[in-house]
Amino acid sequence: MKRSLLVVGALVLAAAPFAARRVAYGMVERNGLLSGPVGPETPATFGAPFTRIVIPRGAYKLQGVISKVSDRAPVVVIFHGSAESVSYWADVQALFYRNRISSYVFDYSGFGNSGGERSAVVIAEDVRQAWRDAAIRFPNAERRIALAYSLGSGFVVSELPSFVPEPQGLALVASYSSAREAAVNFGTIPAWAAPVLPDLWNNVDNIAAVQVPLLLVHSDTDQLFPLAMPRRIFAAANSPKAFIRLHGYQHADGHLKPDGSYWAGVMAFAETGRLPQSSF
Repeated sequence: MKRSLLVVGALVLAAAPFAARRVAYGMVERNGLLSGPVGPETPATFGAPFTRIVIPRGAYKLQGVISKVSDRAPVVVIFHGSAESVSYWADVQALFYRNRISSYVFDYSGFGNSGGERSAVVIAEDVRQAWRDAAIRFPNAERRIALAYSLGSGFVVSELPSFVPEPQGLALVASYSSAREAAVNFGTIPAWAAPVLPDLWNNVDNIAAVQVPLLLVHSDTDQLFPLAMPRRIFAAANSPKAFIRLHGYQHADGHLKPDGSYWAGVMAFAETGRLPQSSF
């Protein structure tokens, strides 16, 4: 009997880290993968044409919005952050349109009006499928740039090596170093729980597999993710690469208060294919 209890105790102790990891993982999915409501805003609200699209995902569909300048115009494919939806990006899409850049934005599974469930595994396939869909819808675009914002940066950096066709560039805006550190900064999990969380969406480690030109854009007053986070991504990234340090913008200002200064580097990158000069 005593031996049996010792065996059971050993099994419980061995299983404890895995159970804790599952709990922490679930906390990140529940509290980190948050959908924003789809509002009435569209690119037309801000003076640009648009088309609503659907992306097949088996038994359900993802919802998206495109704003097309012309067949040959460069296109930016937007992978948005947590607590957002396509309508949050309507103003940015209109800004891009005014600068002769087409755009494509969609909601991940369980976000906005998209079907499906919000989970890391499902979203990984969403990201790959959306990129394939954008390439089909913009087959003659002069270049296709992947733009990942906040939470979306982890999705894209992890999956970009499998993107078909390969992007002509990647822009990471308001990005973070890893899901562990982001979850702590975001308040999703307490700092003590970070070590038991799977090392998901580690941009510092995963960026080494990205072989396309890279642009990082980050504000020195981002209240969620400090400037040190994207700087570590930049240090680990392959060349060619550039870093633009913005000043005075909060974390969500890229879509809450979009202006030409915030998006100047990304628009120049998309329009010309050349990386802007770095400003650290």
